[in-house]
Amino acid sequence: MKSGTIPLCDAMIHFEIKKRENLTGEFSYDLKALALSFFPEKECEVTERQDWSGQTGYPVSCCVDGVCILDVTLPEPYTKNIVKRVVYQALAGAGGRQLPWGILTGIRPAKIPLRMRMAGMAPEAVYDSLKREYLVRDEKIRLAMEVAEKEFSLTKNINHEKGYNLYIGIPFCPSICRYCSFSSYEYAKYEEKTGDYLRALEKEMKWAKKAFADYELHSIYVGGGTPTALKEEQLQTLMDMIHRHFPVKEAMEFTVEAGRPDSLDGKKLQIMKEAGVTRISINPQTMKQHTLDLLGRKHTVEQIKEVFYLAREMGFDNINMDLILGLPEEDEVDFFNSLHQVCDLDPDSITLHTLVIKRASRLRREQMEQGGEMRPEDTLVPALQLSSFGFMTERGYEPYYMYRQKNKAGTTYNTNQENVAYAKEGKECLYNIFIMEELETIVALGSGGSTKYVAPGENRLERIENVKSVEDYILRIDEMIERKKKIWH
Repeated sequence: MKSGTIPLCDAMIHFEIKKRENLTGEFSYDLKALALSFFPEKECEVTERQDWSGQTGYPVSCCVDGVCILDVTLPEPYTKNIVKRVVYQALAGAGGRQLPWGILTGIRPAKIPLRMRMAGMAPEAVYDSLKREYLVRDEKIRLAMEVAEKEFSLTKNINHEKGYNLYIGIPFCPSICRYCSFSSYEYAKYEEKTGDYLRALEKEMKWAKKAFADYELHSIYVGGGTPTALKEEQLQTLMDMIHRHFPVKEAMEFTVEAGRPDSLDGKKLQIMKEAGVTRISINPQTMKQHTLDLLGRKHTVEQIKEVFYLAREMGFDNINMDLILGLPEEDEVDFFNSLHQVCDLDPDSITLHTLVIKRASRLRREQMEQGGEMRPEDTLVPALQLSSFGFMTERGYEPYYMYRQKNKAGTTYNTNQENVAYAKEGKECLYNIFIMEELETIVALGSGGSTKYVAPGENRLERIENVKSVEDYILRIDEMIERKKKIWH
């Protein structure tokens, strides 16, 4: 087989694969994801060859910048992983490097070892499969397996078929951070709409109350945005609504993202405490004041500490704090200075995020205006991730959930964009595990909410998306409810 039909082109990766009857683009998504992991700055396309459809096996060719690097026909029986391994080796040769996660390109690398353990595989067999089948490096195998083992131990005795989890989205923030790509809105600009928003949200809650009356509520997660950006009376209204429609006391945990220190005070903490909130997040992202100012976060390092200590005084014994690796103008000294300061506060869990600049963020728009080049901070991230793993585990924190981010905007050569949550024993967040590993249904209420319906015993998941716009959510709330009714009916 010769791939002379591949056009010569600059900054392009071009695959040709066999056209299969009744099947569109077999493995094309996986091939693109793998190629862009090696060459995020390039375009990638896959062409299906009708004239190859009669061939046996799996013919595949790959061209990088007009140079053919792969031209083979894989014999029957072939699998997706066989195809990906062959393509991986060709791309690794062309790119002159290996990927830490091997052929794993999805956002949930711990899902594979978790499912293996749930199926009864011994840890040694899981390790061997990740090494040989998926070409994962040892340090990433260790991370994925430690996360999977923790998830397995925390969830193995829970009845997933009868359980569900509740996500309630409050899409308002005190200000919008430069790196943010979420559907969040500055509270001051939407203050007049918050009453209507809460009324629409309660209408959706009423539906969920009836639809899940016969199910077990396992966790509640109020996120956003920053839910505590609401005024005190609005936050109280929200807590009252949740109690009115759901069996809060039966839930194993009740989390509120109180991420911005400038959105918190003693009264709001008291409202949450009296409402039975068991876990909150107070998220500095960094403990360097210059970076906070640069990101557009309207609070000080001292405010972070003051709010944390106040929450402790008021009895909150499960507090999470977030930090971000690879922030603009920060080096390894800055990051570990932040990590040391946060650990000195002694929170119950710490989540380490990797900054990936998404297309929807203000930071990405600014980057494009300046030429769109890759950032020097990204070169530090792999070393920071590896050293922070040892730093956290030495201090008694264990990784319990993780996910990888997609680099769709092509803003980094780093392929390790994983976010890893570390927690002390017994302080893990079940909701984070359920949402990431897709073990149970997540009912998402509010604008931008993404409901995940896990069909019991069918290995099937369906998504139902709510509109992201606050105005559209208020006006179209009946439509949002009808979307969900179609699934549960």
